[in-house]
Amino acid sequence: MARDAVEPMVRKKKEKIVDKMIEQELKNMMVLAKIKQKKKKRPKKKKPKKPKKIKLPGGKAIFGRDEYDLLVELIQHNIVKKLPVTKLTDFLGEFNYIHSMLDDIKEAPYDPSMALIR
Repeated sequence: MARDAVEPMVRKKKEKIVDKMIEQELKNMMVLAKIKQKKKKRPKKKKPKKPKKIKLPGGKAIFGRDEYDLLVELIQHNIVKKLPVTKLTDFLGEFNYIHSMLDDIKEAPYDPSMALIR
């Protein structure tokens, strides 16, 4: 009997407390939404990406130049040469017996010789 008399009053108090908490949370959410809108309104300026520097000796000399122009310059100075067309059978040589003895199953294989390629 006492429970039936007290329970409605306790529920009303709980409902008031929960309503106040929800109202406070809604106010906080509105404040956060306004802050986010202010942040979004600012347009960010995009800076153009700079090309990465070449980390090689003489990289400053070739930085920003076209690959084709570099190749033309190398050909003019006889650094790059056009080689004649060769076939795989042109690589003459004997079988590398020492190489076959060095092959170990446990280790990574060595690079094959020209005769092994043929």
